[in-house]
Amino acid sequence: MSEHPTFSLLTEPWISCERSDGTDALLSLREVFDGSTEVVELRGDSPTQDYAVLRVLLAIYWRAHMPEASAAPGETFYFDDWREDRFAETNDPDEVVLRYLDAHADRFDLLHPTQPFMQVADLHTAKDSRLKVSRIIPEAESSFFTMRAGEGLLSLSFAEAARWLIHTQAYDYSGIKSGAVGDPRVKGGRGYPIGTGWTGMTGGTTILGRTLRETLLLNTPSTALVGAERDLPVWERDPDGPAPRAVPDPAGPADLATWQSRRIRLFTEDARVTAVLVSNGDRIPEAGANILADPMTPYRFSANKSTKVQSVFYPRPYDTNRMMWRSLEPLLALDGDVPLAGSARPGKRPHTLNELAEAQGPFGSTLSVLNLRLTSASYGPQASAAATTVDVRIDIPRTLLQTSHSSARRAVLDNASATFEAAKALGIFGGRLLVAAGGEYAFDAKATDSLLAGLEPEFRAWLRRLDPNSTEIAGPAWQRFVAERVRAMAQVLLRGAGARALIGREVVNGERSSFMTAGTAYAQLQRDLQKSLSLLAEPKTTTPHATGPSEEETTHD
Repeated sequence: MSEHPTFSLLTEPWISCERSDGTDALLSLREVFDGSTEVVELRGDSPTQDYAVLRVLLAIYWRAHMPEASAAPGETFYFDDWREDRFAETNDPDEVVLRYLDAHADRFDLLHPTQPFMQVADLHTAKDSRLKVSRIIPEAESSFFTMRAGEGLLSLSFAEAARWLIHTQAYDYSGIKSGAVGDPRVKGGRGYPIGTGWTGMTGGTTILGRTLRETLLLNTPSTALVGAERDLPVWERDPDGPAPRAVPDPAGPADLATWQSRRIRLFTEDARVTAVLVSNGDRIPEAGANILADPMTPYRFSANKSTKVQSVFYPRPYDTNRMMWRSLEPLLALDGDVPLAGSARPGKRPHTLNELAEAQGPFGSTLSVLNLRLTSASYGPQASAAATTVDVRIDIPRTLLQTSHSSARRAVLDNASATFEAAKALGIFGGRLLVAAGGEYAFDAKATDSLLAGLEPEFRAWLRRLDPNSTEIAGPAWQRFVAERVRAMAQVLLRGAGARALIGREVVNGERSSFMTAGTAYAQLQRDLQKSLSLLAEPKTTTPHATGPSEEETTHD
């Protein structure tokens, strides 16, 4: 009898990374932590895959170091001191993690006969059905939207299968699944929708360090270490069966980072994964209501679900439409920063940002600017199909996140909102030009999106350089810069509007009529800009480029 095949994630290369010298590498779990290779960041098959794999690495890191937070009787654990020490050792072998991995080595075998990593060994349906490997690769499920062909659609290496397995547990869409034998929820051979994976509900927020090891430390809040004895990742629990856990109640950050939203089985042949089975796993209770233990996502307040005795918050994914402009409030705002109507309450920004904002000592002094990577997914109707993935990087001055700088945060949010409104004014202007030329009004979304896309790198540079104590100068300067861009693009639209738009035409609206020309539309744009960019009337104390983006800082990240 031949020995059962194995693929240990501890020793086999499977984590796709970028080394400090700019080259790509596949590393094992041990190689990530043994100091043999300096890794800058993960560089896998998609941004969401990178985020899902990073969270597995974080769960390992948190659980390995958690015992250090369990102070002996009469002693106190000082998280700031622990973080300071670890920050100085990020290039050294992490012996604590290496010992932890060795202690759980049998649970990190992708092909284990009874407890394969993040799978159910004997998972099967009544008809013994299987699916193509493309089922766990979002961009490959439809032949219309994939660049994969041939062998890439028929089978996967064990390394790639491991990455997509983790991604599926984190981000799988809702909808009907294969009904696994042994799951009491199955009806007629089908598993009915239980929602997306937990991570798909969230706004993934990663604080990037100079190296991957530093990134792991920066994304470790005290809550992931202190009082986390019950917070078990999947490899520290009894192996799952086809049925849901008896009490699937998230116990903490590590539990959520490795939440088993699906029951999965990989089928192998000739050292390749050739088929998969994906069934329902553990449902997130109440669609995520008041599951507040994930430190890497913002949360939104729900006025509809809240009562007089209980406030309800849900994880908040980042808006995949014009993400950079709409992500600042959930990233920055604290209670009191943004005016709210009625009984509304502010959301909660990622807890990791709160802890780093107030970091003291040498560790805090090295973090003048936080480099953030925002990764979010959206889904189609009833969340039954994957839709859009967005991945944006933003640099934020750390002092801007501190509680003492509420007015500066409000200034940043106001400037982002003003920029958005100015871009909408340009789209309205484009629609008015159509009317002046004899056509029907249609908002020019292309002009709005083009302006926002062009301003995005400049705004990131402006934000990165912002001094929270000088927003009264930087704010008006930025808005003048935006006005210049809007007017420049408006001139382009004017030149393309044609002679008919210059002549104009009468527009009848009920019993009222008016005359719309290109000149009238431009005058209305000027008035709209005065409303949108309210600081344009401020005294010009400096030129736009003095506190706006410099030429060197307007490049894309």
